Amino acid sequence: MMAAKLNVSLEPHLQDTLMALLRILPEETCQQLTPHLSPETNTTVVPLIPYELILQISRWCQTTDGKAALRACSPPLDPQSYIMVSLLAGTRTSPEKHFPPYTAKDPEEDQRLRTKDRKAIATLVNAVLSVVGTGVAMWLASEHMVMRLEWRALMAVSTALVVALAEIVLYMIWDSRQASRPRRPARKYVVPRQKEVAESSSGPDMVPQASSTAVGETDLRHRTTTSTTD
Repeated sequence: MMAAKLNVSLEPHLQDTLMALLRILPEETCQQLTPHLSPETNTTVVPLIPYELILQISRWCQTTDGKAALRACSPPLDPQSYIMVSLLAGTRTSPEKHFPPYTAKDPEEDQRLRTKDRKAIATLVNAVLSVVGTGVAMWLASEHMVMRLEWRALMAVSTALVVALAEIVLYMIWDSRQASRPRRPARKYVVPRQKEVAESSSGPDMVPQASSTAVGETDLRHRTTTSTTD
């Protein structure tokens, strides 16, 4: 079932090899092969041919009738040129399919992992440089000592091994702390939405009633004052 869904890129050498079979193939197989060898019908960016069709042609070429038909051609065709290994040499399987683009589930988590990887690489490089630098420094410092080359080399290697062991212990401690460190939850900032107060939602419309501050004539009281003359 999987082979029936696979396509193979129709390379120029494969096309030339299959072209020579159009005259001798069975009619049904020839009808299936002809559209794929025609540039007018095979209009894909990369010319394709089904894997199942190539397998069918290869099996027919290995039969008694197929071998006899191949040898009867002018010039004779070699049946070994039509086995699957020879036919699929230099081809690509399903070139029209591509992996989907990677979509990160949590961009912040991916960023933390990349940062952690960079720190781990920097730590390892620092450890290697420390070991090599210590060994070279010990070798150069031992030049001023009256020692043979064997002892100088042994001292430099021993010092480098001690530093390497210390770096390994420090890296294990650092890695264990990184693994046990609790992850901080991502902060989510919620922007408060401003409340839009509509006039219609503020309650029933209040019809203002007309009021007057004028005092009616009937309500006026005339105050009579008597003037006193000295």
